[in-house]
Amino acid sequence: MPDLVLDDAESRVRLHTFAEGLFARLAHDLALGCTRLRGSAVRADGDGVRGTAELEVPLAGIVVLGVLAGGRIDENGLAPNDKRDALAKMRREVFHADESAVVRVRVTLGDESATVVLATPNGREVPVRTRPTVLVTPAGLRVTATLDVSLAAIGSDPVKGPMGAFKVKDRVEVHVDLVWTLQPA
Repeated sequence: MPDLVLDDAESRVRLHTFAEGLFARLAHDLALGCTRLRGSAVRADGDGVRGTAELEVPLAGIVVLGVLAGGRIDENGLAPNDKRDALAKMRREVFHADESAVVRVRVTLGDESATVVLATPNGREVPVRTRPTVLVTPAGLRVTATLDVSLAAIGSDPVKGPMGAFKVKDRVEVHVDLVWTLQPA
């Protein structure tokens, strides 16, 4: 039985996408956020850090936070209709699903590294390794990590701009800051 639950209000998952190609300077590097996260975890060593976790990331909960510019997020860098178009393109070309679909994530956390398996709506399962930072708190755990995910590995079509002027790089940076709290008894 899970002994930890994900605190969605305190947790953050951010995706960074990058444009490349001849006209990449005219395109935008984007920051996306994942909301409505659900998850639970079981610690293998009682009150330590080793264990397993499962998360659900609803596609309907992915939002455009803004444009990445100089290491900062410009929340006003895209018009609302451009944000909607970017999200529709992501669901259609990256996940081949509608907004009701869910990405499932399974994590096995060892003493120094974690294996993260992304299960996409199209049935692909992609393992990724990372070295998270884990902080044990009186309320549970805080886990931070950065990992790279290949769009091709998860089954994405190449994401291109109009007339192929630019494309989105295959590598997407995923930044996680997850807060896990003790399951009420």
